[in-house]
Amino acid sequence: MDEFHNNGFGGEGPKDSTSGGGNYYTPPQSENNTTYHYSYKGADSEPEQPFYRENYGEGFNGYDGVNPQPPKKKKSTAAKIVIVVLIVCLVAAVAGLAVSIAGYHTESDSGKKESTTSQVEGGASTKDSAEVPTVDNSGNYTVAGVAKSCMDSCVGITVYSQQASAYNYFYGYGNNNSSSEPTKSGEGSGVIMSESNGKTYIMTCAHVISGGDSFTVTLNDGTECEAKMVGTDAQTDIGVLSIEKTGLKIAEFANSDNLVVGEQVVAIGCPGGLEFMNSVTSGYVSALARPISSSIGYDNECIQTDTAINPGNSGGALFNMQGQVVGINSSKIASTDYEGMGFAVPSNTAVATANSLIKVGYVEGRAKLGITYSPITSFNNSSAVIEALAEKGFKDCEGAMVISEVSEDSDLKNKDVKQYDMIVAVNGKTMTSVDVMTSVLSDSKPGDTVKLTMARIENNEIKVYEIECKLIESKG
Repeated sequence: MDEFHNNGFGGEGPKDSTSGGGNYYTPPQSENNTTYHYSYKGADSEPEQPFYRENYGEGFNGYDGVNPQPPKKKKSTAAKIVIVVLIVCLVAAVAGLAVSIAGYHTESDSGKKESTTSQVEGGASTKDSAEVPTVDNSGNYTVAGVAKSCMDSCVGITVYSQQASAYNYFYGYGNNNSSSEPTKSGEGSGVIMSESNGKTYIMTCAHVISGGDSFTVTLNDGTECEAKMVGTDAQTDIGVLSIEKTGLKIAEFANSDNLVVGEQVVAIGCPGGLEFMNSVTSGYVSALARPISSSIGYDNECIQTDTAINPGNSGGALFNMQGQVVGINSSKIASTDYEGMGFAVPSNTAVATANSLIKVGYVEGRAKLGITYSPITSFNNSSAVIEALAEKGFKDCEGAMVISEVSEDSDLKNKDVKQYDMIVAVNGKTMTSVDVMTSVLSDSKPGDTVKLTMARIENNEIKVYEIECKLIESKG
């Protein structure tokens, strides 16, 4: 079908043509330049009445002078259907929106927590987890409960040392008053143990603070307090600091004699320093009364645990699941061949030592000989001397103590004892290690008497003799 368009500018339409066997009808032009559309009909058909647009222009009366007035247009049934469908869809959309809003408020009002993470079809989503329990069914703390309850009792310790110049130390000459500022020499952990007379006392390890000149205690909330050393005890590896601040959370200490192997414990401290302050690790009591040598040769009976303990944890607390301190973390076996072997000073030992340091500055009731000594193995000819002692009946005498000096208050001061004399046995026990002596002293009190077997080298020969020594009180 061909269609012809009047250009609407008064131009002449197409002429009559017999081409294709059809007739073309060209009505007269309207004066309002309205565009008309015509349809082609077959040869036997009457010409179709022109289609009139709804907007005909001003002054058009529906009659063009040639054709009769066009009939009134009938409303399309299809249009009615479309309108009805649109109305129904609009009503449904409004109703759906109302239901969605109502459902949202219902969910919110019920307190149900939903993820706000945008989701895609088939993707993952997140939801709020249940609150972590702090107490178990037996009434004990969980690990999270211990952390929440005890964290404020745990502190970080920064140690500073005065660094004098080499000139100041050159044979004692020069200015002894160093003007250099103290520099940080170490970091460790501690636990708030008591409060008295306007001071709060911090328990830690002796090896953490013994070499320091000044100290800072950092509380769990980040507050820094200047601290003073109260005292240290190398034998138990316990030390005490004090700060001029009160009202802090004091830790509760348990009777460590009640610990059992397999009991769960929690360590809180600063592994790696204050950057990781109050990190929490958990494990179990692996063994009790493990003999661990102190820095001066004494054996301490320690708690063995598989709880992760690292440098910086020293001085920090080991808690039971009631939130009580059962030990002070002191050392670990650091080797690629070992894993999970840490040690803590039992709370009974730690509390007794710390209380005595606060009271008198040393551990009361501790016995000593009153000498300074060197181990026999520190001498170049020790092997030959040890072999000679074995021939005298003191086999494996690697723990023999070579006397350097006798103190003025020692009972040995007025005895036949000289420098370089050796203690090769105590109470009849050969000094296979220094621990033999320390064990005897730890079981004795000031005023007790012990029997010492002495050896002296004279004229390239070893002479052996025995003496008795009354023990005196050790004051640090």
